[in-house]
Amino acid sequence: MALTRRQALLHMAAGGAALTLAPAAARAVESHDPLPRTKDYIVALVRGHPGIDPRSRPLQKIEPVVFPPDKKSSPDNALVFDHFVGDLHLRYVFDDPSFMLALRVRDLKRLKTKRDELPTIVVDNYRRLYPKLTINWPERWLGVLMSGGELEPCTMLEGGFWQRQEKAFGTGLIAVVPSVQEVYFTPGQPQQNVGLLKNLATQQYEKAGKHAVSRTVFAWRGYRWEVVA
Repeated sequence: MALTRRQALLHMAAGGAALTLAPAAARAVESHDPLPRTKDYIVALVRGHPGIDPRSRPLQKIEPVVFPPDKKSSPDNALVFDHFVGDLHLRYVFDDPSFMLALRVRDLKRLKTKRDELPTIVVDNYRRLYPKLTINWPERWLGVLMSGGELEPCTMLEGGFWQRQEKAFGTGLIAVVPSVQEVYFTPGQPQQNVGLLKNLATQQYEKAGKHAVSRTVFAWRGYRWEVVA
C-alpha cells in the first residue's frame, strides 16, 4: 500500500536514513591550488545561532551582527557576519578547494566592497562555483537540495530559485535547514505539513551533532522568508 504524505514524512522523521546527502560538491574544474581572495570567491555559510529565539527575528532582514568590542584586536580584523532570518545568520568566507577563510572588515576595504552588496555577490558566486545543484524528490511533494556540500543552505538566499519552486507547487512553500548539508522543502498546505516538517527538522538536527543548523520552519512569502514554527 502506498504511504500517505503524512505517513511518509513521519517515517522520514523517525528514521532519517532514507535521505542521506552526498558529500561536498566538486566544481567543474577542481584545483588544489589556493584561490585568490577576491570578490569572485566570496560565499556564505548559513548557520544557526542557538542563543537566538527565532521568534525575535520573524521576518527576513539581512543586517550586521554586532560583535562586542575587542580591545586586543583591530576593528579591521572583525569577522563579517549578518543576521538572516529567525536563528539563521550568514558567515561570509572566501571559498577554497581545501578550506574556507573568513572574510573580515579589512577585506571589504581592500576589495572596495560595500557590506550590503554581499548577499548579491554570494548568490552570483554560488551559482557559478556550484552549477550542478540538484533536487532529489523522495516524494513528488518533498524536495531535498543536493550537491552543494556545506554551502547547501546558501540556496536559501536565491529568491529566484524559490519563486520557481513555489510556482511549480502552485502554492506557498515551507523549508527547513536542519544541518549544514540539508535543505528540505514542501508545500505549506495542508497545514499539517508545518508540524510534520518541524518534526523532521528536529530529528535531523539532533542527529547532525556539531553540523546542526536549525529546527525552525520557514515559509517563503512575498519574496522573503518568515518564521512559522
